[in-house]
Amino acid sequence: MPHKKIIRWNLALIVAIGLYGFFTDEPYWRDVGHGPWLYDYFFWFALAFNGPSGFLADYLSWHIHTTYVDYRFLIQYALWCLLLWPQWRFYDWLAHWYRKSFRRQVSVYVFASLLIAGGAIAAYQAWLFGHRPTDLFIDKYFWFVRIAGVACSGIVILMYVYIVASRIHSDKTVTAAEEP
Repeated sequence: MPHKKIIRWNLALIVAIGLYGFFTDEPYWRDVGHGPWLYDYFFWFALAFNGPSGFLADYLSWHIHTTYVDYRFLIQYALWCLLLWPQWRFYDWLAHWYRKSFRRQVSVYVFASLLIAGGAIAAYQAWLFGHRPTDLFIDKYFWFVRIAGVACSGIVILMYVYIVASRIHSDKTVTAAEEP
């Protein structure tokens, strides 16, 4: 599956979740606090596939000073949609770079493993931080989910590299079989 198609599917997923969240008053509920609802599970699902762009969009949207929480929510989703393209272009570049030599393959596996392990440790620390007793921290899953989404990107990278490599290998096999 080409990266452009993956970007379109992820873009549709993110827009659908953003619209669902906007029309169910998620910006308000984020501001006053609540437990996980259906929107949160959809958001977490999208974040598992698009962790780096989702994390960065959320982080950048917090630095935009606005008095309306609805604007920050819409800005977050607009940034997430814009950051999808560079994220998946990087994954595609990594998948094609990976094929050149065994040393590069090992480096991609090490990079993804470090991303997964480092993200898992950071997510665990965020879980402990979010679940400590305090009145100031409304959403106890906030940091955990975002960091875990970035950790999942290591798994997504490995899956994408495997899909691209097997697709290229199958294209070469079909081409070689067609030659006389």
